[in-house]
Amino acid sequence: MLEIRFGETKGFHSSYKVTLEETENEDRTKTWTIEKTEDTPLPSENNFMEILQELEKSSYPVKIQVDEKGVFLKAADHQKYIESWKEKTEGIHEKYGNCHLFRDQYLTTLENEEIFYKNKYKEPFWNLLLFAPSYVDNGGENPESVVWHIKGIGNLECPGIIRAEQREYGFDSFFTSEIHVPDTIKEEINKKYVRQAGQYKAQLTIQMQYLSRKKRYAEKKAAFILSDRDETVYQETSSIT
Repeated sequence: MLEIRFGETKGFHSSYKVTLEETENEDRTKTWTIEKTEDTPLPSENNFMEILQELEKSSYPVKIQVDEKGVFLKAADHQKYIESWKEKTEGIHEKYGNCHLFRDQYLTTLENEEIFYKNKYKEPFWNLLLFAPSYVDNGGENPESVVWHIKGIGNLECPGIIRAEQREYGFDSFFTSEIHVPDTIKEEINKKYVRQAGQYKAQLTIQMQYLSRKKRYAEKKAAFILSDRDETVYQETSSIT
């Protein structure tokens, strides 16, 4: 589930199911097949956005290779993935008569593996899905950092601390970060929201539940807030269960 708020006014709400199928490889890496099914998609502002959402929908499932901890390594079978996407979108012109140019542009990006996945990970739920920190579950606090992509703004590095508490099923972990936003991000916020704030603060909290027997996270929840003093400028909550 993803919910995005702008200022004190409720913003977009989107809910979708993310299914992850995991296969262990001989070299101890893992292959993830990720399917995304939207229950409540983000609202379309115009015909172009509808076409883009249709092209994005056809880009799932995605298959990637990760290390033992779930850190992204590379795409898996990318050429086969491209051919599958072509087949899925071949008849899109029957629904949208003016979509050829948009489909061709999307395909050009898709064929550049590095650029495509860089753009793909701008979807908010990827922030949470690929967060796989390395730490000791000893109840103490350990330094950790995560790069959080703010939709429409850019990437923000969020250094903080993480701690874990042991449970019968594994452990629960908690990450917290609170920083002043750098000037590059501040300028983008001011342009997008027509503001002139002197300083913004970013707060990020992530809660995770790990199942030791299954060697995977069963639940992840995150809350990201940008604020100007006591006023919330942007708020994003997401969860994967």
